Amino acid sequence: MSVRRATAADSRAAAAVVRAVYAEYGFTWDAGGHHADLEDVAASYLSFFVAELDGTIVGTAGLSRRGSLERLYLLSSGRGKGVGGALLRAVIEDARERGFARLEIWTDKILTDGHRLYERFGAYRDGERVSDDPDASHEWRYILALSGACVAIFDDGGRLLVVRENYGRRRWSFPGGAIEAGETAAEAAVREGREETGVEIELDHLIGSYGLDNGFLVHLFRGRVVADEPELQPGGELSELRWLPPDLIPEPRSNALRHGLPDALAGRRDVVRENLARR
Repeated sequence: MSVRRATAADSRAAAAVVRAVYAEYGFTWDAGGHHADLEDVAASYLSFFVAELDGTIVGTAGLSRRGSLERLYLLSSGRGKGVGGALLRAVIEDARERGFARLEIWTDKILTDGHRLYERFGAYRDGERVSDDPDASHEWRYILALSGACVAIFDDGGRLLVVRENYGRRRWSFPGGAIEAGETAAEAAVREGREETGVEIELDHLIGSYGLDNGFLVHLFRGRVVADEPELQPGGELSELRWLPPDLIPEPRSNALRHGLPDALAGRRDVVRENLARR
C-alpha cells in the first residue's frame, strides 16, 4: 500500500472511490453540485491524497483551504489494512506543515468506522449539524489538534511538577496542551503552563520535539517558575498537581512524559524523535 499526492489525472479514479462508498450507504450522488470538487481534485483542495493497492486507487482524502479533512473514503477492498490511518496521517502532516493548528472533521453519524479512526488519532467530538448535501445528512464534528507544547519544571530538590488528567485514562503528564492558531510552540508552553498551574513560567530551552505515530507533534521545553506557587486551577480538566521525584511518577503516563522525561533528565537539547509509539 502506498499514499501519494493526487494530480488532476487521478480525479476520475478518486471520484469513483467516493461514488462507490456513496452507493454502499445509499447516499445521493450529485455530480454537478455537492461532488463537483471531484472533477479536479488537485485544483479543489490545498492537497489531495490517494492510496493505492497493487496500482489501484482504493482510498482518498483531502485538505481544504480552511483546514478541514474532506473526502476520506475507502473502497471495501482497502479496509482493515491501515489505509485510512495512512491517509489521515498524510493530511495531518501536510496541514501542520502549512501552519494549521487543528484539523476540523465533519462526518456522517452513520460512518462509525470513521469515528473510531478519528478518536484513535486523538480527535474529540465537538458539535453536530445537518449538512447541506442532497440527503441533509446528520453529521458529527470532530476536532483534531495537530501539535502541542509542554514544559518540564524541576525544583531545587530534583522533583518534577506534574499534573494528572481528569478524563480518559487519567494520565500523569507535564503541564501543557495544544498549540493554538497563530501561536508559537514556546508561547503555547508558557500559556498552557500558566493555565494549568497558576504560575508564571520562563523557558530555558527546547528539550525536544516528539512525533507520535498518529502524526501528532509535541514540543517539550525546560522551564522554571518565576512568580507565584503552583496550585490546581479550577475548570475540572485536571484532578491533581504535584511535585514528584521522576522515578516515583505513577502510571499511566502521557506519551509526552514517557518519551520526553529521559531527555529532560539527561539535560539534552533540541532532540528530534519521530514515529514514537503511543500508549
